[in-house]
Order: sequence, then C-alpha cells, then structure tokens
Amino acid sequence: MLTEGRYGLRFIQTEEPRVASVVVDTRESKSSGEETDLKSPLFPDSEELPAAESPVEDQRWPRFSRVRISVWVAAITATASILGIVAWVLIAKHFNARLQTTHAELAFSPDAQTAPAPELIMAGHLGGPYIDHDGRSWGGDRFFKGGDAVALKLPYILGSKDSIVYETARQGEFSYDIPVASGKYELRLHFTEANFGPGTYAGRGGDSSRTFSVLLNDQPLLTDFDIFSDAGGNFRAFERVFKGIAPASDGMIHLKFLRGFDQPIVNAIEIDPERGKGMNPIRIVAQDNSYIDQSGKTWQSDRYAIGGLLATHRNPITNTTDPHLYDGERFGHFTYQIPVATGRYTVTLHFSETYFGSESAQYDDSSRVFDVYANGVALLRNYKILQKASGPNKVVSETFRGIEPNAAGLIVLSFVPDKNYACVNTIEVTDETN
Repeated sequence: MLTEGRYGLRFIQTEEPRVASVVVDTRESKSSGEETDLKSPLFPDSEELPAAESPVEDQRWPRFSRVRISVWVAAITATASILGIVAWVLIAKHFNARLQTTHAELAFSPDAQTAPAPELIMAGHLGGPYIDHDGRSWGGDRFFKGGDAVALKLPYILGSKDSIVYETARQGEFSYDIPVASGKYELRLHFTEANFGPGTYAGRGGDSSRTFSVLLNDQPLLTDFDIFSDAGGNFRAFERVFKGIAPASDGMIHLKFLRGFDQPIVNAIEIDPERGKGMNPIRIVAQDNSYIDQSGKTWQSDRYAIGGLLATHRNPITNTTDPHLYDGERFGHFTYQIPVATGRYTVTLHFSETYFGSESAQYDDSSRVFDVYANGVALLRNYKILQKASGPNKVVSETFRGIEPNAAGLIVLSFVPDKNYACVNTIEVTDETN
C-alpha cells in the first residue's frame, strides 16, 4: 500500500509482458518501519502459458497482415494497461477511504491513545525494558541527577503482580528532570519499604525509620513522607498519586527528593497524560491479565489487593454483554488499597455468584454473606449476591458516590466474610470531577 502523497506513472517495456497484480496490505503498518511480507495478492498471477511455436507464414494472407495484427495486439495491450491503471486507482482510493474510516473509529474509542505515550521509569534499573501484566513497557532509569542505583532484597511484594518494578530503586538525595509535551498529567510515584521493618536485613525499625520530602517544580509535593507508615507495612507496593500536573516553563517535570531522617528512595515514576478533567479512571478485573471490554474500555489486571485468593471459572454469565469480565474473582477476607489523588470518587463493585448454585447442589440466598467497608465506613452489610442478582451466574453491581481517600491517599476497600467467603469480580473507581 502506497503512503499518502503524489505519484507519477512510468511505463517500462520488457521482453515478455506480465500480468500486473495489485497487492493491498490491510494489516496495520509496523511502527519499526520493517517491510511486511505480503503473501495474499488481490489478483493472483495468471498460470504460465506454454511457449508458442515458431510462426509459419501462411501464404493465404497478404504479407502486410502481420503488421496489422501487431498493431491490434499493441492496441489491446495498451487498453488493458489503461484499464489496469484505472482499476488500481479505484482500489487504492477504496482502501485509503477504508483506512481513514478505521482511523476515525479509533479516534472516538473511549480509551483512544490520542495523547502522548506515558513515561514509565524504573528507578535504579540499568537493564532493558520490562513489559508488565498490562502490556506496558517500563524503561530503565533516566533523566536523573545524583543518588545511587540500588537493588532491593524482596522476599515478596504485596499489592502488585509486577514485583520487578520494585526490585530496584534510586536512593540518596537526587532529582529527575523529565521532558514532556505541554498539557496536564497524572503523576504516580511508586515505593516499597524494604530496609526497615519485620523480615528486613536489619530486622528493626518501621514507622519513622525513614522520612523524606519531595518537591515538584520546586514546590512541596510530599513533606516528611514515611513509606512504611502510609503503606501500612514493609514489602508492600505503594503509590502516591497527583493529578493536574503541568510541566515547568522549560517543558520539564522537575522532581527533587530531599533527605529527612535516613535517605530518600523511589522505585518507579509514572507520568500519564490525563484523559479528562480529573484522575484517569481505575478499572480492575480480578484476573492475571488486563481485559478490553465491548465498549473499548481497558480493565487493568488485579492489583492493590492484600489477602484473599484469585480464582477462575468458565460459568456462562447470562445478563451481560461482557461475560469474560467475570471469568475471575478474588475471594476470602481481603482488602484493596487503591491509590488516588485528592478528590471525591465514585466506586462501583461488580459481583456474580459462580460457586453456589453451580458447583454446589445445595444452596440458598444465604449461602454467601459478607460486608464491604470503604476506609472503615460500611458500604454493604450482610450482602447476599444470590439474593441481589436473583440467582447464580448473573451480574449485580453496587455504586457508591462521594468517597474520599484517607490521609495516605488510599481508598481502602475491605471485604469481610460473615458466612463463607467474601468475593468481588471487578472494581471501578472514577473521579467525580469528570
């Protein structure tokens, strides 16, 4: 397929005429610029014809008839060439219009990538990129000044399936000067406390063992920040989120990490263009990998959870256009510590009873009963999925508005069993500013 532009035609005479075949690649072009091997021409080549025998002059025809035949053959060949060119132009216009339509459809997709790509930095990581469970590519450490790259000893990490992001860090007093395009951004700073608390190398400390401050464009962003205290323990993936971030006049986002008690540290930095007026939506599916639903919305793989277990099933869900959103669930006694920026949020919880009534012959509406709390405030009491959904393998959703994060910037959703285990399939958190 030709790229957009103007072209001229040039006819080249060859010894043997060949049937032209138009090849149209309807696949997406590769970003790397590699040529695509096209093996499916729109018009297959003609079969090879046997070689003609040497002509024998027929005395019944006048001698000049061979010239007349040659003229007719040349005329027919020229006409066929012109028709081929016209057909090629029409086909090219058709596919160009189809390509433009496809691009227009993509532009209006809810999660269309019209904004600059996010900047994902693994602090202290000096190797190649890492592809996380959502298919995002994290690059190595860059744009920094000062500090030291360190490797952390993590026996485990709670709240993230991508432990590699937290296995390295930049430590000491240091800064980052990150170039970005003009606009508004969501900034996420990723931390874990691996030096202080139970099970660490020193085997001591905890709250107040490490405090430091962070400046954004020379303005206070975090003051006397304590990872262990805010995260609620060590070896926990923890994020602080800030929305409405704009670059300084030089086109950069400047971050400075200043010592308080012990050394500042950061594991990863994430800068994502805002797709609305508030924080980008958080959509979590209780599965190992991300999922794109029928409306084009992306649901991130399971994260921020502490406690409980993931389970999968293949029960047919009957009252939704997106049954695969409910292929997995987290069950047990667990919490989700969801990091958000300052503001008010709408939280929607999606449930489906896929165990009682499916794998168990005996069940009733009270087979599973549990409570749900947000930062200690009850959202659901004595909740019964079977009763609310009117049976097994059906979807039921509960929405709560005006929820604010706690002082650590978290919406902590606690699922507490009463009879059998609590469970949830998906969680959606949206900024009410939008």
